[in-house]
Amino acid sequence: MKKYKVFVEKKMYAIGTVKVDAANECDAIDDVRDRIASGNIQTTDVEWYNPQYDDHSFDATGDVDEA
Repeated sequence: MKKYKVFVEKKMYAIGTVKVDAANECDAIDDVRDRIASGNIQTTDVEWYNPQYDDHSFDATGDVDEA
């Protein structure tokens, strides 16, 4: 039998904060979403908390190489 390397993945996510001035919570969220969409907020502008793994994301990617 041949040996194969099957690629697997486990996704990681991070949550962070961006400070903005706004009239209310909804406006603050809309402002941040607009700035992200327009490229005016970059990932370097975010104060990131510790990344976490998504336990339910462990899966095979579908890619295989001969070992």
